Amino acid sequence: MSLKFSVGQLCGFLFLFILFTSILSKVTAGTPLDPDNVSESFQNTLGTSMKFRISIILDLISHVSIIALAGALYLAFSKYNQPLAFIGTLWRVAEGTIIAFSEISGLIFLAVAQQYVSTLGSDKFALESLGRVLILAEDWGLKIGLIFLGIGSLFYAILFVTSGTVPQVLGWWGIISSALAVGGILLSLINPNIKMVGILFMIPYEIVLGIWLLFKGGQIGNL
Repeated sequence: MSLKFSVGQLCGFLFLFILFTSILSKVTAGTPLDPDNVSESFQNTLGTSMKFRISIILDLISHVSIIALAGALYLAFSKYNQPLAFIGTLWRVAEGTIIAFSEISGLIFLAVAQQYVSTLGSDKFALESLGRVLILAEDWGLKIGLIFLGIGSLFYAILFVTSGTVPQVLGWWGIISSALAVGGILLSLINPNIKMVGILFMIPYEIVLGIWLLFKGGQIGNL
């Protein structure tokens, strides 16, 4: 007996896998890096250096999976509206690429932290300044990547609504949550005191979409 698995179901699996690895990475990493207290961030990173490395590996797996998801979404849905699928895929590929490259900042931060503990005098201040730049660079890379996530998700949600490939309520949920996510992240870029709460609207949407595609997307892009 052969198992049939469609590209649509693969998309569902990847949606859930990306969320799982991303959450697991955040849990593993522990205390977030603080640009206002770089010295303590150095100490926390060195105290849990193995967990910090594992969290970066998990993040990289998640980001590479985003690029794989972008390709799978295009294969599954481009026949319904190729222009929308193509544009949505470009934004999702850019998302995964930008966030993956931002992880380089984390690796450099760990190396700087190791050097920091054996440095004395004014060199410590220089390393703290470098550490602050690395934390902010990773934070900005994440925010820009998440904007691309929201835009890519918006194009695909419009495709879902216009093509009827997923339930209408799910497609409209995607349009609203994607727009709120993009707006919220843009506000956080303008005013750093504003938290990225907008992205929280995307999480339940992608969970439900992933589950629906995994169990009901068998006719979408048969392998």
